[in-house]
Amino acid sequence: MATSQQPIGIVGAGLAGLTLCRCLHQKGIPTMLLEKAASAPRHNYGITLHPWAYRPLLEVLQIDEMTFRQRLAVDSSYGNGIGRLPPRSDIVSSDVSSDSFRAHLAKLEALLREGIDVRWSHALTKAQNSTRGMVMSFEKGQRVESKTTVGADGVHSQLRKSFFPESHFDILPYVVFNGKYEVEKQHFQEVYEPYLKNANWIETRKDDVLLQISVNDYVGNTVSISYTYSRPARPADPLHKPDRSAAGAAQIPEAFYAELLKLEPLNQPFKQTFDSQRIRKDRLLHWLMRSVLISRDELQNAAELGVVMVGDAAHAMPILGSQGANTAIQDGIELAEYIALYGSGNRAIMSFYKERYGRWESVVSESRKLLLQMHEGQKSVL
Repeated sequence: MATSQQPIGIVGAGLAGLTLCRCLHQKGIPTMLLEKAASAPRHNYGITLHPWAYRPLLEVLQIDEMTFRQRLAVDSSYGNGIGRLPPRSDIVSSDVSSDSFRAHLAKLEALLREGIDVRWSHALTKAQNSTRGMVMSFEKGQRVESKTTVGADGVHSQLRKSFFPESHFDILPYVVFNGKYEVEKQHFQEVYEPYLKNANWIETRKDDVLLQISVNDYVGNTVSISYTYSRPARPADPLHKPDRSAAGAAQIPEAFYAELLKLEPLNQPFKQTFDSQRIRKDRLLHWLMRSVLISRDELQNAAELGVVMVGDAAHAMPILGSQGANTAIQDGIELAEYIALYGSGNRAIMSFYKERYGRWESVVSESRKLLLQMHEGQKSVL
C-alpha cells in the first residue's frame, strides 16, 4: 500500500468528505478535513440509503448492518424502527431494494465523524497552485498547504468555482417548496400513522402537483416531519424563479399559498400538512432543482495540479429523485481505495475518474428522468 506523509486536504465535511476521511483514517493515511461551518450542522432530516452505498462502509465503521440501521433510522427511537420505506411496488427507482431504508442525516454524519478531527470555521476563499502544491486561504486568515486537495464542498463548491469556472448550474423547470414542522406524538399517531402503514414516507398527486410527507425523527413527545410541494413549471410561472438569490430561498410568495387553497379538499394527512394557513408558521424554503457535471477534460486538467472533486461538488443533482447522498458515499469509499493503492498523486486521481465518471454521467442523467417520472407517474421516487 502506497501512502503519502503529507496530509491530504479535504475541503468539506459532508457525506463525501467524511466518508473519504474516515476510510483514509482506517488505512493510516493522514488527512486534514476542513469545513466552513463553525460546528456540526443540524441536518435534521431523512435520506434514503441503499445497500450498494452503505454496506461497504460497515467494515470501515466496524458495525453490523442491523446495528447500523437501528442507530441511524429516522424512527429508531420509536418502537425500534429500522427506517422502512413504502412497498417496492409503489416506487419507481430501480436502486431501491428491500434493504434500502430512511436514515437520519445528522446521525449518519455524527457516526462518520467519530475519531475524526474536523477543522471547523474554515470557509475557503481562494486556492492557488504553487511549487509546494495547493495553497488554500480561508475567511478567518488561515492558510493551508496540501499536495493533494479534495473538493468535497457540496453543491456551491468554492473549489469548483475556482478551478472549473465554465461549469454552471442547469436549473431544471420545476417549482419546489419544502417545509418542516413538529407535531405532538399523540396527534401524529391519530392523523399520520394510520396512513403511513409502518413506513416513513407517503405522497399523493393532484393534477400536476406532487405532495410528499416524510418522517425526520422522533424526539421526546414530538415527531419532526418534512414535506414537499412540487410541480413542473408553467408558462409565465410566478413561482419558478431560476435566478433567485440565495437569500431568496426563504422568501415565499403569496402565490404559493394561493395555490395551496386551490388544492382543497385534501385527505389526511395532507389536509393537515398542507393547510394554507397552518403552513405559514413553518420554516419554508424555495428549492431550485440544480444539476451540474464537471467535464472529464476539466477534471483531468485539475488532476495535474493535485485537485480531485467528489460528491455534489463534482456532480450535483436535483434534491428530489436523485441518488446524490449514496453516490457521494460511494465516491469517498472508491477514492480512498485508489489513494491507498497508488498514493495521493495523479495516478490515483485518474484511476478514480476512470472508474467513477461513467457512473456520474449515468446518475446525473437518470436524476433528470426520475424527476420527470415523479410528476407524471403513479409511483414514488425516494
